[in-house]
This record gives sequence, C-alpha cells and structure tokens, in this order.
Amino acid sequence: MGLKYQEQETALPASAADHPIDNVYIVGCSGFIYTAASIVSEETRPPSAALIVSVGAAPFRITFKGKALWTRAAVIPPFLARGLCARDVPVVCFHITPGSPRYAGFRALARGGVAPLERDFFKDIDAPLEALYQGRLAPALAPEIYEQALCVPFRHLTPQSQPDSREPLIRELLESGRDLTLTDLARELGTSYFWASRLMSDVFGMSLRDYKSWQKLQRVFHLLHSKRSITEIAHAAGFTDSAHLSRTYQRWFGQPPSYSRNRNNVRVMRCG
Repeated sequence: MGLKYQEQETALPASAADHPIDNVYIVGCSGFIYTAASIVSEETRPPSAALIVSVGAAPFRITFKGKALWTRAAVIPPFLARGLCARDVPVVCFHITPGSPRYAGFRALARGGVAPLERDFFKDIDAPLEALYQGRLAPALAPEIYEQALCVPFRHLTPQSQPDSREPLIRELLESGRDLTLTDLARELGTSYFWASRLMSDVFGMSLRDYKSWQKLQRVFHLLHSKRSITEIAHAAGFTDSAHLSRTYQRWFGQPPSYSRNRNNVRVMRCG
C-alpha cells in the first residue's frame, strides 16, 4: 500500500488512541486478516484473494480495469491489478492465500473482476469485526471469525466456474516441502512439461515460479519480526538478496517490508 506507507512515515505514535495502528492476524497457512484505519493504495497485484469489509458506514473505492466501484464489502480475486481508496474508512481485509483449500473457490467467485456484496450480509459478526479492527480480538478467536466471514460470500454469490478437480493433488505436491521443478511436477502428474505449466495457470492462476515466490514470502512473514536484518531474512527465505525481497514484497503488497516490520505501524498476532 504505497501511498499509505508515504502518509504514515510521519504518523502519530501507536499510543495515540485516535490513530489505531494496523493489525495482522496470521491464521495458519491458509491466510491472514489485515485491518487498517485508512488505506490509499496505488495499483497492486497480490497473489492472495481478498474479502474486504468496512467496519463503519462509509464505503471504500476499488479501481480495476478502468472502472471504479464504491462498496462496503467485496470479494477480489488474486492477481487482479487494482487500487484501493479507503481514506479514513476502517476496513478488515480477509486474505485467502494460495496454500488455502478455499483459494480456488474465491477465484471462481470473482474471476477477472470484483464482486460487491451487501454489507448487511456480515451484520452477525459486526462486534468481532470491530474488535479485529481495534486489535482487541483474542488471537485464539480469529480463526473462527475468519472462517465465518469466508462462508458469507458463498451464500450470496454464484461461482463463475467450477474448481478444478486436480487442485487438491497439485496443492499437496506443492506444499510437500520438496523443491519441485516444473519437470518434477509434470512427472508426478503424469503429463508433459507444457501441460504442467498450463495446469498451474488454469488451477492457481499463477506460474510455478510465482507460487514459489509466495512460499518464500510465507517464510518472510514468520521472520519479519525477529531480530534478523532484512538481508538475513531475505537469504533465510530463499531470496537472492534484500533488494529482490523488497521488490517482490512491494509489487504484491504495495509497501516495503521495513514498513510491515515496524511495530509502530503494524501489530502482528499469530493465531495458534
């Protein structure tokens, strides 16, 4: 969130009650919840799908493909180039990462565009949403609220395509801990190199190289608030150097890793 980062370089300290800091609840390997009092981001292309819900009455604006959509809740598919304007609009963003079994389902709900939702669909979890935004929700409760929120879109939106039946097997192979090449993946699937590449694109909407970059960033998330330097974290996660890490992080999340690891900007909570 590039502009957000520029604006808050001189922001008030986290102790200022009228300027809540951002919160991140890490929900295992399936995703995370990001909350913010204000976001103004230029175009980003995150690899995760997202469900964004406003905490108050004001709407936010999503720009994509030359369009502008004002809404209070929306599903955004992964890798969709978009901008987000939620200036002084508190939001809770539920991110569904490539390693999640729900990833393909969310791709199908909003394939190639943004799917708006009625804010009233989330009224049953208004209190937890407010607690998430304030950073007051106990981390142990966050996975339950995450699952409750992610169920809502499937009750009101019709998937634009059916999930590929091969997805669970491919995900199992990719998450096995082996450093698979595309040739290895083709052999495991009993197909050609070309079709293995095509399957990655069809099933996950990304190349094997991008999937591996995402796996590296997962390792970064677990190290970002350690005492290691950005260079040490980059090497430990498998990036060539800190510049490589910063470019990837900025391209996907719109802010440098140095912003995310600053505890005056972001409070990180691990949920089990």
